[in-house]
Amino acid sequence: MKATGKRYPMKSDIRERDDRFVLEIDLPGFDKENIKAYIQNGYLIVSALRERGKEKENHKWIRQERYYGNYQRSFYIGTDISEEDLKATYRFGVLKIQIPKKAKKTEQHEGNIQIA
Repeated sequence: MKATGKRYPMKSDIRERDDRFVLEIDLPGFDKENIKAYIQNGYLIVSALRERGKEKENHKWIRQERYYGNYQRSFYIGTDISEEDLKATYRFGVLKIQIPKKAKKTEQHEGNIQIA
């Protein structure tokens, strides 16, 4: 079974801390080199590729439940966050990305304050 054309969900948890959000995505069985994360138009996009092993044995599948192919998931994080702001680790099949909270930019207007 191949995941191409279909999107199999990456199970994820998002926690909020005082200064950041912590995103954890289950990616068991993926090689670290096949996991990519980047920002595009305010979205954090995580993609992963699981390749089928190259087996030399001649065999017949009785049951196959593990999918292979490309997986992708996106999360809106806003346009104030850059890739340099993110910290990511991958351990024991879990991708953990820390997203800092940024203060919202306030628009400053030049002018006088009305005094009543």
